[in-house]
Amino acid sequence: MTHRIAIIGAGSMAHHRGQALFDTGRAQICAVASRRLAPARDCAEDLGCNVAFDNYREIAQTKPDAVLIEVPHMPQDEITIWALTSGYDVFVGGSLAVNSQIGAHIVELAADNGCLLEAGFQRRYDAAWEEIHRLVQSRELGEPVMAVTMALWRAPAGSWYADQLVSGGMPLTHMSYCYLNAIRWILGTPTVVSALASAGVLGEAERVQEETCAALVGFENGAFLSATASYIRPEKMTDAETRFICSAGGIQVDDSTLTVFRGAQSETQSFVAEPSAFVRQADAFLDAVELRTAARNPPADALLDLQIAEAISLSAREQRTVTL
Repeated sequence: MTHRIAIIGAGSMAHHRGQALFDTGRAQICAVASRRLAPARDCAEDLGCNVAFDNYREIAQTKPDAVLIEVPHMPQDEITIWALTSGYDVFVGGSLAVNSQIGAHIVELAADNGCLLEAGFQRRYDAAWEEIHRLVQSRELGEPVMAVTMALWRAPAGSWYADQLVSGGMPLTHMSYCYLNAIRWILGTPTVVSALASAGVLGEAERVQEETCAALVGFENGAFLSATASYIRPEKMTDAETRFICSAGGIQVDDSTLTVFRGAQSETQSFVAEPSAFVRQADAFLDAVELRTAARNPPADALLDLQIAEAISLSAREQRTVTL
């Protein structure tokens, strides 16, 4: 079955996720809409489509089966609400919403209208992270103890990522992807958050509240995550490798390679030859549309990412631990 997909947004990620949908061999891009017509036309042409609009509501003319939304978080909210109200299944390329209040409304709207919604956390479809999930959930390495992550990224000057109002803040825009969402999928239900943050090093303290942030997230099973992230990244500096520590072993992550430790032994597994996580997520979304069953990032689950991000911001601001 071929699904007609309309894309709202024409930036690099709209291209990337649109191409992933196209590469499944199961999707036809039927329209691209953007605030400016020229980028919409360029994106459409790249994806084998000749229909472009500068008003997203006009995509309805093409009768899409589902909508991919790839825009900054604030306009994403308005567009997502319109799409769900219009009865479309929705694939949002980002977090569910800019805050948990709007996110809760979107959860209700999707349920009330019988629409499927998938949030854009493709790491849950990455073959290496699927193996981490299997190893930890099966207790093959013993009980989970902790995970440690670092994510440094130089946010483009003047970009929406560093605009608190438009993005929802760095814990939502950056930390949820790197790697809070995937790690809570692996470790289980989060219960408590404690965080510190700083801002102003890049001269944008008025635009972003958490320029650099460290968060401790505790889980129901007693494990915890120590996560650090920053919009400051010295040129050519690499992140520390993500690690999972369990009572009888551990995992060290290096891009598409895992080193698995069992006692005194270690084994390296490569997942370089596996399909792109973006294509695998696109396939899963199309499966969900066909089967009317949720994929791995349904709205009720994605709402938790907003609540965690808000708890991180609150904890850093008030210098206290926040219970979820």
